[in-house]
Amino acid sequence: MSSHLPPNYTPALLHRYLSHFNRDPSQLNVIDHDAVGYATVEERAARAKKYNVVASDYYDLVSPLYEQGWGQRFHYTPIFPGKSITDSMTAYEHEFARIARLKPGMKVLDLGCGIGGPVRTITKAIGCEIIGITNSAWHVERGTQLTKQAGLEGKVTLVQGNFVKLPFEDESFDAAYSVESLCYAPDPAEVYREIKRILKPGAPFTFHDFAMTKKFDENDTEHAKIRNWVEFGNGIVKMPWVPDMRRCVVSAGFELLAEENMADRSNGAPWYYGPAGDVSWAWRVPGWDDFFRVVKMSPLFLFIAKSIYRVLILFGFAPPETLTLMDTMWYCCRSVAIGGKMGIFTPMYVFTCRKPITANKRSGSAEQKQEQEKVELKRA
Repeated sequence: MSSHLPPNYTPALLHRYLSHFNRDPSQLNVIDHDAVGYATVEERAARAKKYNVVASDYYDLVSPLYEQGWGQRFHYTPIFPGKSITDSMTAYEHEFARIARLKPGMKVLDLGCGIGGPVRTITKAIGCEIIGITNSAWHVERGTQLTKQAGLEGKVTLVQGNFVKLPFEDESFDAAYSVESLCYAPDPAEVYREIKRILKPGAPFTFHDFAMTKKFDENDTEHAKIRNWVEFGNGIVKMPWVPDMRRCVVSAGFELLAEENMADRSNGAPWYYGPAGDVSWAWRVPGWDDFFRVVKMSPLFLFIAKSIYRVLILFGFAPPETLTLMDTMWYCCRSVAIGGKMGIFTPMYVFTCRKPITANKRSGSAEQKQEQEKVELKRA
């Protein structure tokens, strides 16, 4: 059985992350489950002020585990008939590139690129030049190594930076996209405005993101708990809500062309069967690699693994934080599966936008609103 501890793990990595959520700063070997599920408005606001640190601490802790468990692509995907999770990811990345209107020869920005899995897939498929930005130095180091192995040096460049303050000149990109990244910023409008700044007039901007759907009710205690679980399990300080995202896109000055919850395209199996550890679906979807990944996330496997690690911890063969890290990853996977089943959450809401060609179109102008009303949009 593979270790549940990431390479180069130290207790400090886990302690740093838990310090953002636990109410008692002296108790960082275990998760404060009450604080995670029922965070106050003030606690969530305090985390939002240090969103970049929270996200960085999270990915320093879990990125090696992500790669070990799911490969180089850190995102969810609709499941297509006859395709495994891995093959569905590849097919979806190709479809996403089409939706994002990427063309050969374009200079493209990937916001929140991780270790560059989608970047490399899209570059190979389209033939564009992509610069990926991430706030994690480890992502840049590991992603650059993988890019070199793929023979894509010169076509793909990964840099460290903050997408709220992009280190690029005005109107320097032909297109921009993001996959499950912009949700890490507490103010979507601020991010969208910064992206608009670096795009050329008429350039497309498409993003696929975590979101609470319009079915989410802030005043429903169970809904709020699941949202808080998603935030803790994924290093997010303030989950975006689809109606707010839509409003912020327009207020930032983009033309909103289309939107869709890509979870609705999943018809080979429920998109959440993987993080749910649903073995009944794993039998029906091709791919033994995917099958074993799903089995490792099943409730039975988790029970057995935790039982074994309790014995190893008792005899000093594993650090006690192993169980805490396993519980953290439980929140990561189960929260999105539960939210997806309830219909209050999706990890793949897509907005397709465009920077206006004429510079004198003001944010929220009558022209934009009229054009938006003409577009047939799919709602969450």
